[in-house]
This record gives sequence, C-alpha cells and structure tokens, in this order.
Amino acid sequence: MLSVDLEDNFCDLPYPTWSNYESRVVKTTKVILDLLGRYNTRATFFTLGYIAERYPELVEALTSEGHEIASHSYSHPNLKKVSKDTFESDLARSLDILRRLSGEKVLGFRAPYLSISRQNYWVFDIMKRRHLVYDSSIFPVGPHYGFPDAPRYAYRMSEDDPLKEDANSNFIEIPLATLKLPIVGNAPVAGGFYLRFLPIHLIKTGIRKLNASGHNAMCYIHPEDLAPDRPRIPGYPWHYYYGLPGALKKFESLLKNFRFSSVRETIEL
Repeated sequence: MLSVDLEDNFCDLPYPTWSNYESRVVKTTKVILDLLGRYNTRATFFTLGYIAERYPELVEALTSEGHEIASHSYSHPNLKKVSKDTFESDLARSLDILRRLSGEKVLGFRAPYLSISRQNYWVFDIMKRRHLVYDSSIFPVGPHYGFPDAPRYAYRMSEDDPLKEDANSNFIEIPLATLKLPIVGNAPVAGGFYLRFLPIHLIKTGIRKLNASGHNAMCYIHPEDLAPDRPRIPGYPWHYYYGLPGALKKFESLLKNFRFSSVRETIEL
C-alpha cells in the first residue's frame, strides 16, 4: 500500500503561523502525481482539510486519477497535546471538507506526527463514532513511537486493546512497514525520513520480507520528501533536509520494483 501525507512545507509549525509562509504543495504534489501516472500506481492521500479547502482543484485531480482521499486532520495537531473535544471538532471539519470535495465517503485516517499513544487511545473511539473504517497511525517501533510490540501487519482492532486483533471487529489498523532485525528489533522502513536516511536495499528487503510472510507493506511519503529545493525554515531540525537530493530516485526505484495501490483497493473496502 502506498500513502501520501498531503501537507505543505510549513505544516509542522503551529497552525496560526501558516499564513506567513509560501505554499508549495501544488507544485510538490504534481511531482508525485506524475510519477504515479508513469507507473500506473494509485495511492491513498491522507489529506489535511486545510490543504483541501484552499486547493480544491488538487483534490479533484487526485480523485479524477483514481487515488483515494483519506483524512490527516484539518490543522495537523499533535494528538498527544489536545483534548477529546478539540480532536473531534478538527476531525469533523476535515471529513466534511474532504467528503464534499471528493464526492466520496472518507474511510481512513492518519494521525499527524503518528501521535497516538497509550494515553490517548480515545482517538479510536472518536474515529469509529465518525464512521471511519480504518486507521494507519501505529508504527511498531520504539521508543519514539512507543509501539514496538504492536502487530506489524494490517489487523482488525480489538475494542478492548487497540494493539490486539479481533476477527469480529469492523475497524482496521494498518501499521507502517517495519523490518524485524535480530537484537535491534523492528526497523522503520516505511518511507518519509527513513526513505531519505536508509539505504534503498534495506527498505526493499523490509517490503519483500513482509510480502513473503503474506502481508502488504504500508509505505508513505510527504511531497516535500522529494523536493531537493525544500526551503529552510527556522526551527526545523536537520532531519527535515537530510537526503533530499537522492530521494526522488529512491522513490522511483520502489515504484519500479513493487506493485502498490491505495488502501481502499488493496483491502477491498
């Protein structure tokens, strides 16, 4: 499965400051769209409501080319730092905009910063209340993401424990791809910074091993991951810029070597 976190260059900054920066998202997303078209690949675009609202023509382009639109929230909040009411209001706003512009039911969500922890499992209850079908926010990697023991493949989520499977559940979790290594544990090979940082052969090995075990690999990218001219923003640390010059070639190599599709098509939602 291939996913794109559709956000702008400045969206990791506080929401009230966004208007101070020049938008690049239409330009950088076109690079991805051109590549996906070249390799006849469809993806799931986890889209910020803020972006969709300002660039409805971008959502129209995505849907016209068969890509899936899912939610990445409206204003990119860190879910570890907001209340239940704030999150639900933000999610509802996002879903309303995305449904209206895409003309389709929105099925899935990805948390900004993958910011789900054991302290805010309530986000899953809100997702279900808003009639979402799946989430893709759990990264089975520790300690930063906090879920090294989570399942490494798509599973139906238990009501009692989000890290447990329940064959009778109607809600699906799709963790990001990892490679299980001796001693080290799970290595993050899903994409984004890790695409830019890790050797491409290690990422391909992780995808192949998941496939060999009978599972799909959930990979992801941000438009700015493929932009060697990404502007420097005060406050952004080194990892926002590491490996940008070679990222496009690595991403295209994945498209050449694997068959990707959207979540909606892959698990036949």
